Amino acid sequence: MKYFPVLLTLTIGSIGFLFLTPTPSGSAVSNESLIIVTGPTHREMSGKFLDDSLIEDLTLGGKLAKVLIPSIKNRTWLIDPSLVEEIIDMSDGYTVLPKVKGAGQEIATQFLVDLKYAIGDDPVYSLPYGSPKIATRKKFSDVEFSQLQSVSSVRLARALDRAVTAGAPPNWSETPQELSATNIAEFRSLRKELALISEASSDPIISETAIRLNSLLNPALDQKSSQYLAVSFTGSVNRIADNLRVLPGRYTLTSRAEKLPITVVNDFDSPAEVILTLRASNSRILSIADRSLYLEPNSRTQVLVPVTAIASGKVELHAQLETLRGHKYQEISTLAVTIAVISPIVGWVMAIAGLLLIGAAGTRIFRRLRKARNGSGEK
Repeated sequence: MKYFPVLLTLTIGSIGFLFLTPTPSGSAVSNESLIIVTGPTHREMSGKFLDDSLIEDLTLGGKLAKVLIPSIKNRTWLIDPSLVEEIIDMSDGYTVLPKVKGAGQEIATQFLVDLKYAIGDDPVYSLPYGSPKIATRKKFSDVEFSQLQSVSSVRLARALDRAVTAGAPPNWSETPQELSATNIAEFRSLRKELALISEASSDPIISETAIRLNSLLNPALDQKSSQYLAVSFTGSVNRIADNLRVLPGRYTLTSRAEKLPITVVNDFDSPAEVILTLRASNSRILSIADRSLYLEPNSRTQVLVPVTAIASGKVELHAQLETLRGHKYQEISTLAVTIAVISPIVGWVMAIAGLLLIGAAGTRIFRRLRKARNGSGEK
């Protein structure tokens, strides 16, 4: 099964969901000495918050605030890093859709201080980022899930500024829960698209989107939030894919052999490697060899592609990028080409016809002059 090597890129992002029984917002579940801290997402892919309901969970008496009151000593913590990153984002100032300033900045700041104090020297384990259903996530790729666990623990350690163990503590297993078939289908489709993009570039935005995409496999996600996230993720993946593209254009060929200046755009902050393919819609242009390209970050590269025309007229060149593994990338760009070339045979015919016309005209002029001379001699 394919997997994302780019998941090893340790990027900082935030989004949160839960492993446990669905709740309307955050939750902190205690099973004797095991404290599980997680909650459904409150943000879309762009980083804006969907609502300000997390404030209630962080204030005194809220579902997340309850973990700040020690019930027993020597507790073990199992925490979703996406939730902690979300609270950190709140503490820095945030925006609630559409353009409302969030009101929970101070509450989030104080909660983070109290959470670190409550954890103290207790052992901390990391849930997979976004709390996807483990059994389902593993079916896509065990290797990929292992990478997800590793990245999640590093991000949680960075967020809490302390050591964190990847994976769940011993003798813990997730609670069986139903997962939406629609969410699974959306995840499968978007994951496949991101895998394709990662074949062309290793830009951090690809890995960040891949790790946050796991939120779609969270059983706690309600239908409305699922639909909104699916639309948000789809738009994000489409915009990411569009960072690599061939610009359409119009060209005129005035000779049989020319080089077309074709522009390929790489809007990623990282280099990209692709193959440029060109296919003519008819036989007026001979087949064109594929070109392997290395594109610099944030660049527009003009590629001079040799083409050979064999007849005048109009033809469309279908330009498409492929990955180095031969997978087609993005949709076809159309290049409209007008060939204004006179073939050698037609040229010779026209030249001979021109000579014959000149000869005929000269003969008529000569006969008229001779006739004129003869007429004046008779007089």
